[in-house]
Amino acid sequence: MFYPLSLFIGLRYTKSKRNNKFVSFVSLFSTGGITLGVLALITVLSVMNGFEGELKSRILGAVPQAVLSNDTQTINHWQEKLAPLLTIEKVKSVEPVVTSEAIIQSAKHLQGITFEGIYPEYYASEIIASNIYSGRLDDLTSRSYNIIIGSSLARTLSVSVGDKVRIISARGTRFTPLGQLPSQRNFTVSGLFEVGSDVDKYLVLMHAQDAARLIRINQDQVTGLRFAFDDPFDVLSWTPPVLSAGETITDWRRTHGELFAAVRMEKNMIWLLLCLIIAVAAFNILSSSVMVVSDKSAEVAILKTLGINGSTLNLIFIIQGAWSGIIGALIGTGLGLLLSTYINEVMSFLGLHLLANASGGARLLPVVHQPSQILIIMFGAMFLSLLATLYPAYRAGKVSPVEALRYE
Repeated sequence: MFYPLSLFIGLRYTKSKRNNKFVSFVSLFSTGGITLGVLALITVLSVMNGFEGELKSRILGAVPQAVLSNDTQTINHWQEKLAPLLTIEKVKSVEPVVTSEAIIQSAKHLQGITFEGIYPEYYASEIIASNIYSGRLDDLTSRSYNIIIGSSLARTLSVSVGDKVRIISARGTRFTPLGQLPSQRNFTVSGLFEVGSDVDKYLVLMHAQDAARLIRINQDQVTGLRFAFDDPFDVLSWTPPVLSAGETITDWRRTHGELFAAVRMEKNMIWLLLCLIIAVAAFNILSSSVMVVSDKSAEVAILKTLGINGSTLNLIFIIQGAWSGIIGALIGTGLGLLLSTYINEVMSFLGLHLLANASGGARLLPVVHQPSQILIIMFGAMFLSLLATLYPAYRAGKVSPVEALRYE
C-alpha cells in the first residue's frame, strides 16, 4: 500500500528502537498520561452527568417548575386558561393546584409541611406518581380528606397508611371570641411515596377541593396553575404567556437555582482540573519529541542531504509525536467508557458503597454518557497532543546537516 513519505517515515519512527532508553520511557509515559487523563475525565464527568440528571428528575420533577399565580393567590375560572397555556412552546402540561404551607400533627409529633391540592386527572409529576408504593393517586377524591405523604415524613410523624393526622393552616384563619384560630382539619393517610430527595420530608398531597376547604377559598378556585416541561431546564429559554394585571410567574430557579448553579460550577471545576492531567501529558509529549529530534538529528541530516525539504521533515515529527496522543486518547476513551459503564460493579468488587438510600441500603452510582462530551474529550486530547509537536517539528526542520554530521 502506498503511503506519503512523511507518513511512512513518521510511523516508522514511532515503532523504531531508540538509542536513548530514557527517550522511550518518556514517550511511553506521555502516552500513559493521555490515557489516564481521558479515562478519568470520561468516568468522572459521566458520573457527574448522572448526578445532575438524578437531581433534575428527583427534585425538579417533584417541585413546581413554573407557577402562574396572582396577588390574591386565588384564580377564578381556571378551566378557561388551560387551553391557551397548553399552546405555548415547550410546555408539556398545565395543572391547577392549591398550595400553602401548614403544620401537620400526629399523636406524637409535629412537623412543618407544604401541602398541594391537586386534581388527579391533571397531575403531571410523574416522578411522584410512579413512586407511590402504598395507596393510589385516585384515592384523593373530593370530601374524602385523604392525603399521600412522603416516607421520611411518615417516619418523622410515626404514622402509616390508615392513621389520622391533623393539618393546621395559617391561611384561612378565623376570628372568634377567643381570638384568631387557624384553619384545621383531620385527614387520613391513604398513601406513601418515596422519591429519594427532600420532597419526602415535607410534601403532602390531597385533593384540590379538600385543600380549598382547608384554606377557606371557593372550591372552584385554585392558588395557581403549574407548568410542566419535557426538560425542566426549558424554563431558561421558554416564552412565558402574556400576564394580566396582578399576575406573576415564578419558577424553580427561585427555590433551587443556587443548588443547580453550584452543581454546574462543581462540574466545570472538575472538568478543568482533570483537563490539567491531559495538559501535563501533552507537555510530556513535547519534551519526548524534543529528545527524539535530538536523538534522530543524524538521520534528519541525512534526509536533508537526500533532498527532503523542511516542511516534509516537520510533518514527519508531527506525525511521530501526535501518534502518542492519538493512541493514548483512543485507549483512554475505550477504557473510560468501559469503566464508567461498569463503575458500580467495580465499586461493589472493591467493597465501596458511596451512596445510601433513605432506607439505609446501597444505591447505584448514576451514569449518563453524553456522546458530544466524549467526542470533545477525545478530539481535544488529540488536538493538545498535536499542538505539543509543533515546536519539536520546527526544531527538526532547522537542523543543519553540516553540524549534525560533523562528528559522525
